[in-house]
Amino acid sequence: MTESDNKESVGTLYAITMDVNDLETCARFWSRVLGAGILYQNDKYLRLGQKGERPTLLLQKVPEPHEVKNRVHIDLDVPDLDAAVSRVQELGGNKLRELNEYGIKWAVMADPDDNEFCLVQHSK
Repeated sequence: MTESDNKESVGTLYAITMDVNDLETCARFWSRVLGAGILYQNDKYLRLGQKGERPTLLLQKVPEPHEVKNRVHIDLDVPDLDAAVSRVQELGGNKLRELNEYGIKWAVMADPDDNEFCLVQHSK
């Protein structure tokens, strides 16, 4: 696909939605990880982000637990992988594994509801 093949988009990326069981705990965690404020909240949904910026992170409360690997996940670019892993663990996340491929270091992490995301250090 080339740039000219994509003249008209269907839409723009508005939010990344993540299913969670514990809305409050996950909201606290992701708010601190992303440095983002709560833009909207009700009993089932909570939107995090910066006013006027897209995409936002939408947390959706669901009854079923997380059981398998996420098909879509968030990658956060970090300047210092070790420091970022430590900070995420302090906030309630867990490190699942660490990888170093193609000259890139990253850690696969999990939030308090076991949703996977990656911390990525492109160079040091």
